[in-house]
Amino acid sequence: MAVIKVSKNLLITAFLLCATPAFAQTAEEQELARQALFQAGMEDIVNELNSGSADRFIASIDQADFVDRIFGLRLIDQRVKRQFRENLEFSFDGMIQSAFPGGMEGLRATLLGVQSRGSRGRAVVRFDLPDFQFGYHEYDLLLDEKDRLFIVDWVDFLRGERFTDGIGMSLIQAAPSKPAIRKLIDFPDVRESDLFQFTELLKAARDRQAQRYVEIINGLDERLRRQRVVVLTSVQLMKQIRNRRMTRTALMQMADYYPEEPLYTLMLLDYYFPARKYEEALQSLFALYDRLDVDDAAMEARLSAATLVNGNAGDANAHANKALQLEAGLELAWWSALRARTALEDFSGAVEALQQLETRFGHELGTEALQRDQGLAGLLRSTEFNDWLATRQ
Repeated sequence: MAVIKVSKNLLITAFLLCATPAFAQTAEEQELARQALFQAGMEDIVNELNSGSADRFIASIDQADFVDRIFGLRLIDQRVKRQFRENLEFSFDGMIQSAFPGGMEGLRATLLGVQSRGSRGRAVVRFDLPDFQFGYHEYDLLLDEKDRLFIVDWVDFLRGERFTDGIGMSLIQAAPSKPAIRKLIDFPDVRESDLFQFTELLKAARDRQAQRYVEIINGLDERLRRQRVVVLTSVQLMKQIRNRRMTRTALMQMADYYPEEPLYTLMLLDYYFPARKYEEALQSLFALYDRLDVDDAAMEARLSAATLVNGNAGDANAHANKALQLEAGLELAWWSALRARTALEDFSGAVEALQQLETRFGHELGTEALQRDQGLAGLLRSTEFNDWLATRQ
């Protein structure tokens, strides 16, 4: 588990800068002080998440402001709004905890970067999931006049949307009205019949009626089918009900309509790789990496895999090496290094990766375990591998 400790020097710097009378501080010193507070505050929050608690995270949210963001300019039924507010005392903590992929138990979070200017900041956090999957949150941050750090909102790249947008959409679906639905559509001349079908579609999604949903969407006008809310809702629904065939169909539509949207990269990878659309997967990964705008070992390791299947072993090796430089304790980085080094016939380097995978992560990687991977056939025939194997007898 990656646990990030708050730097003592960072905290001392922040204290000294903040303790200096404001009139004696230069603008640069004030900015450095704020940056240190953003960094230290996010490190504390991530550390506590890794210990299994979201208390500090939840305490950093201004509940009233957060609710205002959920409601926004959405035309939510007044009864639904009232019920939401009445239940908030008991549901708020659970609602926030639902944002963490896989739940709080065994949560592994890594703070990838914090950027700030003035009282506004941005942080990116990676969540490590089973089977070498990863989620990312991009947090909007605020430092108030008392130097308290607030999490304003965040983008969840596994769900492809801002958190408050997702909650707000669920409130619209609870009791959809024609004006609320019309506001979701990005063109004005919507026929009444189409508006009715669109409303029924969102009701079917709300009630998880997949067959009904498919029947409706197949009859929708093309302009309605390509609406962002429809494309995203389709994928989210099919993932919720765990229907692989329907999920694939929904992802194909997402790939057709929004192939360059970095918000959708993590979802689209579940379509691109099984469909062997490796170039599309690579470009989608680059789009997300550019959006995150931070160095990340997991992203480098995934780029290594995508580059390798595209036939570029040199770039794959470079990405794998950068992943290891960034985070030598990331298992996927060593698997990427193993395959890239084997492709380059760097069998000594491949054996080093095998040793790391065994000693760090507890694998037993003899011939029988590796021969199922055809890409490692050259390694298994190499002198370096067989010499290493002999030392394990």
